[in-house]
Amino acid sequence: MLRRLSLILVVFLLLPAATHASTVLTAQNVSISSTTPGNAYAFGETVNIDAPVTADLMSAGGTLNLTSPIAGDALLAGGTVGIQQPIGGDARIAGGRVSVRNNVGGDLFAAGGYVTVSGKANYLYLAGNTVEVTNGANGTTTIYGVDVSLAGEFKGDVEVVASDKVTIADGTIIHGSLKYDAPQKAVIPDTAQITGAVEYIGNAPFVPTPKQAHTFAVAGHWIFFAVRLIAALITVGLVVGFFPALTDAVVENVLARTFERFMLLMLLGFSAFVAVPVVMLLLMLSFVGIGPALLIGAAYLLFILLSYIYAAALAGSALMWGARKHIQITWRGALLGVVVIEAIGIVPVLGLVVKFVLAAVAGGALLMLFYKFAFQRNEQDLLDI
Repeated sequence: MLRRLSLILVVFLLLPAATHASTVLTAQNVSISSTTPGNAYAFGETVNIDAPVTADLMSAGGTLNLTSPIAGDALLAGGTVGIQQPIGGDARIAGGRVSVRNNVGGDLFAAGGYVTVSGKANYLYLAGNTVEVTNGANGTTTIYGVDVSLAGEFKGDVEVVASDKVTIADGTIIHGSLKYDAPQKAVIPDTAQITGAVEYIGNAPFVPTPKQAHTFAVAGHWIFFAVRLIAALITVGLVVGFFPALTDAVVENVLARTFERFMLLMLLGFSAFVAVPVVMLLLMLSFVGIGPALLIGAAYLLFILLSYIYAAALAGSALMWGARKHIQITWRGALLGVVVIEAIGIVPVLGLVVKFVLAAVAGGALLMLFYKFAFQRNEQDLLDI
């Protein structure tokens, strides 16, 4: 019963688009080689999409290769992301090296160290160290980068902010205005056509408009989210991979027990979250208590980190149980859990509550295990607490 409630909670709140999902894959090397009937979720060191996806795609990994079309939206993150076939909806991409070689039916948002776009999209929003657009766009284009290159036919306004230079290729056509900010003027070839005004901002102090400030805030939020997600994936993968026995014990203590046990662990973890800072403050009121308070504080920070890590393991294991009807505790499942609980956090208020509950349960399970280890209690003693 508890495992079913956990699965429903994760799927309903964390993956709202997963109502029609039918494919969830996690492995070191993932390959989708047959057409998926619904949404697809693929996570691994190397991910290959070799068959059409009939709905949305969410994927993260070291290397992502899309050699088949995606009918819906795509949310992608990886070290190297290569798009070879068209995407029917919007595309959101973050990676070290991003290459989009085919069309995007909706809007394209891409950020990375090196971003090159040779397909077309309705609206282009790109950010990176080196950004190259070789085939224009069907709508407006906004680019932030160090070196920015433009080529092809742009059917809307183009705005560029470059910290080094802006390059406009021969034959470039812009059916709108060109506004760019760079240390030096761009050389506009005689063969280039710009129907609107050309505005060069140069090195003048840049004061963003309210709209631009909002855009920067949104972009900064998603960049921070991507960085936080990558850091969490690395941390959780290492801890779960190096300490599989502890992971097994935590997950078994939560998912393989009763609902009453679940509530007990949650209350225990919540009590620790609240009580320990109070104890630290009381100790620091006296000079002799400063040392113990600092020691307890260091242990408390480690406890908070481990609670988050094993909350991800719980979420991933619950999903694995729902898909395969048995608890499977692996580092891959834990990585999937990271994506799940980070997706929960996007939901206002309710997402924070769910994340806190999962962390409290994981923290309570950790405290039970530490108590058993420290005092050499057997399992029956522990159940009687």
